[in-house]
Amino acid sequence: MRSKTISGDPPAWQPSASASAQMVLRYLDMRLALIIALAVLAGIFAYQAPVNATILVGWPGDRLFLQASEGTGAADRYTFYGDELTADARSGRSRWTHQGARVDLVGVGGGALVVTVRAQGWPADALQSATRQPEVIVAAHDAPIGRFTPDERWAEYEFAVPVEARRGADLSLTFTASDVFTSTGVYIDPRPKGVRIESIGVRSASDGPFMPAVAPVFWLTVNGVVWFLALVGLTRRPTGAFVAATLLVSGAAVALAALRIWAVALLPWFAGVGAVPLVWQYRALLTKYPLRLIRCFARGTSLGYGLLGAVAVWLMAMAALYAPPLPRPEWFWEFFPDSLVSTLIIAGVLALILIYGHNGLPCLVQNIVDVIASRRWAALLLALILAVWVGYLGSVIMALPYVGHADYADNAVVARNLLAGRGWTVDYVTQFYRLYDGVTRPQETWPLLQPVWVAFSFAVFGVSAWAAKVPNLLFMTLLALAVYRTGSMLWDRRVGVLAVVVLITSHLYFKLVIYVTNDLGFALFAFGALIALYRAWGAPQAGMSAQKVVLLTAVSGGLTGLMLLQKPGSGGLIALGMGLWFLWARFDTLPRTLADLRVRLAPVVGWGVVAFALLSPYLARNMLTFGVPFYSTESKDAWVLEYTTWDQIYAVYTSEEGLSTLGVPDRSWILRWGFDRTLVKLERQVQALRDYLIPSWERAPFGMGEWFGRADKKRLLFEAGAWLALFGAVGAAVAHRRLMALLGAAFVPYALFLIVYWHTNEERYWVVIMPWLALFAATAIWRIYDRIAGVSNRRWAPFGLLAVVALTATIISPSWPEIAEKVRDEPHLYRADLDAYAWLQRSTPPDAVVMTRNPWQLNWHSERPALMIPYTTDQETFLRLARHYRVRYLVLDTLQRPAPEVRRMLDAMIADPHLGFREVYRTPTYRADFRGVTKELTAVVYALPGED
Repeated sequence: MRSKTISGDPPAWQPSASASAQMVLRYLDMRLALIIALAVLAGIFAYQAPVNATILVGWPGDRLFLQASEGTGAADRYTFYGDELTADARSGRSRWTHQGARVDLVGVGGGALVVTVRAQGWPADALQSATRQPEVIVAAHDAPIGRFTPDERWAEYEFAVPVEARRGADLSLTFTASDVFTSTGVYIDPRPKGVRIESIGVRSASDGPFMPAVAPVFWLTVNGVVWFLALVGLTRRPTGAFVAATLLVSGAAVALAALRIWAVALLPWFAGVGAVPLVWQYRALLTKYPLRLIRCFARGTSLGYGLLGAVAVWLMAMAALYAPPLPRPEWFWEFFPDSLVSTLIIAGVLALILIYGHNGLPCLVQNIVDVIASRRWAALLLALILAVWVGYLGSVIMALPYVGHADYADNAVVARNLLAGRGWTVDYVTQFYRLYDGVTRPQETWPLLQPVWVAFSFAVFGVSAWAAKVPNLLFMTLLALAVYRTGSMLWDRRVGVLAVVVLITSHLYFKLVIYVTNDLGFALFAFGALIALYRAWGAPQAGMSAQKVVLLTAVSGGLTGLMLLQKPGSGGLIALGMGLWFLWARFDTLPRTLADLRVRLAPVVGWGVVAFALLSPYLARNMLTFGVPFYSTESKDAWVLEYTTWDQIYAVYTSEEGLSTLGVPDRSWILRWGFDRTLVKLERQVQALRDYLIPSWERAPFGMGEWFGRADKKRLLFEAGAWLALFGAVGAAVAHRRLMALLGAAFVPYALFLIVYWHTNEERYWVVIMPWLALFAATAIWRIYDRIAGVSNRRWAPFGLLAVVALTATIISPSWPEIAEKVRDEPHLYRADLDAYAWLQRSTPPDAVVMTRNPWQLNWHSERPALMIPYTTDQETFLRLARHYRVRYLVLDTLQRPAPEVRRMLDAMIADPHLGFREVYRTPTYRADFRGVTKELTAVVYALPGED
């Protein structure tokens, strides 16, 4: 029976043909040739239209033609600064140049041109001793075509570009100012600036005819071919695809004629967009042979032999690099009797190897591995590991007399006030988005749940620095047990034990315990909520009762609610992803009846109700206190952080009492910072996330090293752990697809939230995914062991166990110097500040308000109300804030200092005898060695004018 063909299409286009045959035959089809001919002719004719285009400098898209940089090195000599809002500019935006700037216009076409530049010179109050305005030389391809002296007002300047000054179809313009200026009389801006440019226009000086540019015509043809083939694959109707591709080529040709410089810049990108569905259509053909090669390599013992060879090479390299020199006979008597003991140990090990031989030693190794995998011994080993590590952590937190910086100390302060019956209040003001009647206020910045756990600990153990850290010690223990249980359930007990070792010995988790952070509880609740939801609806076990499914769903909902209370913003994004995955899991097929719809929705609704019930007290408290369900100063910090320096969040923004004209930050400030700075911020956050997760590969082929992490950055699990976690995640994507879908649904919105709104470049924001990374890395390590042990009837199992030990050591050993630094060196950094805080507690009234750069720590240690030193260089603003909050003392701490410009202002005020600042206490000078640098630390307390 003959197959039915698509109406009007030859058999070569039928879907019954193989993909490779279709691709070959399509290239021979006449319609493709017509598309190519049309594109070439349309491109030639498009270039007969005179060019007339304008670049609005400072608006999106201008970076296609110019480079921008805030640097001042040789590489930045001919670049622009970032785009800026410009009130007096016609378009509302512009850019300053460095002393020189360059603009590259590709594919403009032949013939003489006229360039129009709209520019502005220096403002009238520019602080510059040279001439009032610079002379600007304009060059085309490094050949001068004119010069102008800009005015304080905007003006347009025209320059002719003769044919003999052209080099092909492109145009390269440079602007070089004779001098630069920096700041003005009222605005501090240290950047050396040349001239401000608002727009650059290019138009033809004649009507043609013109020679077309080869590259744009080529890309127009490529677009026609790519989009034709892509549309054929998507629609299976070549005739319709031919019509659509013809319209696309015609539209692109019109754009090439009317908006030439923009069309030339965008044509390659448009072709790339069209290639995406084309690649997707032929994905099976493109991946057929690589996948076949991977499968062949993975079968049998070939991979095992490869891993065995890698371990052997590694052993030889380590022996060559670190092996001690061979002993000489006289050494035996020189180091006797130690040499005798060493000789006996070495002889015993060699005898053990000889006795067991090539059969017994592998059996011994396999028995060791089997012991680790057994239920009883794995539990005992886990208990021993936790006992040792928790005991060590307990001794560390007992010895550290502080709770940490900023929000860490804030958690302890709020907990102390909770225990005293004062609610979620603090006695300090840290930011200046509004003025308070006093320094005592409701705490609005950090989440509310961590102080509750700490308050319980205070109630049991008393108010102390070590008691504030007990909840995190408990959270880490519970998380370790949950990770072990999950590893045992999804893979085997070996994976669970090894993942726990990798996780708890990380320096990041060590820091989460020794400080009063809320990230460890957040990681515990998020992990528990995810795995409970997955067990209930992602991979339910055979024979699991309906009651257990309901229980697991309720547990997941409860843990989700606790996660939201622990970190509402971040937890909300994870919860949103979990809910979307839950709906996807319940609606993999469309419901048939209304009753079916209710049955499928019921678990999702129940899960959400449990989570919301736990979250509702937080929402009610916010409504009563702030009038909105969610409130945090982070909603204002987000539009300042990463766009400028960190200290800017402590600037004075409130306009109350005429303190500032800046206004309170909001999302409109993105326009104030400029598109460049916003894009740089986003790029920096993406790179930070990449550097935390993706291993480095500097010598990757085809320039792919840019997609991997930077070699000078630390991964969450360091280099070896990042590679192993990556391999383990790939294996999990095959064996546990629904789990990986759940993790993707949960953490992709979370990552986007941090990239776009907040910031990713703080390691503590990613500890929430480290339990999963540890599990993936442990899975990969034991998979390597199994592959090596499977070679030659497990005779090479000792090498497999050696690989397990070595790989584990490469993951956990880089944390040891970090941990040692915290235990050995960091306490010395706090000594001067703690001394000053102790003096304040002894020598000042309980209601004395102290201005400091560390109000959180000062209030915790001294129990004195505090005010943040504002980020301002205006003495009057500083003094008005001090008077408003009745500040009596100023402390210059050592752990955190104000920005240099603020410090210079403070030094000037302290040195001014008319203001009356008096030094009332100075701590001894303490020496602290930290990261190879010796510091001398002294904290000073000053009494403000009129105080005794």
